[in-house]
Amino acid sequence: MTSEKGCRKDKNQNIQVFVRLRPLNQRERDIKSLGVVEVQNGREVVVRQSQQSMHTKRFTFDRAFPPHSKQVEVYQEVVSPLIEEVLAGYNCTVFAYGQTGTGKTHTMVGEAIADESTWQTDPLAGIIPRALSQLFDE
Repeated sequence: MTSEKGCRKDKNQNIQVFVRLRPLNQRERDIKSLGVVEVQNGREVVVRQSQQSMHTKRFTFDRAFPPHSKQVEVYQEVVSPLIEEVLAGYNCTVFAYGQTGTGKTHTMVGEAIADESTWQTDPLAGIIPRALSQLFDE
């Protein structure tokens, strides 16, 4: 199924891999750490050994989100098309994997949603509350 949102590229593609880079945390900013990981062309993640190093490793994903990505961007590109497939009768899974402190809970759950906000308007809502809201809205 080809999607306007660019999620599914091939009907036979069963597994997609997305990565979201987290911004530097407060401790890293306090000690003036410089980033050594960057997203290029929305699909590649480039890792340098140090800020000055020319030695790099490149990893390619279905989609790579830079540190400044918004919760809603990640949701709309990755999960919203899956909700449509679930409602059409397909099985779908979103699996968050990574080292402790890399942002899995932030991406999946987000922050507390204000009573007057909806999943579309709350900038801090994660994937889970947005998916549940979309399911019940459909």
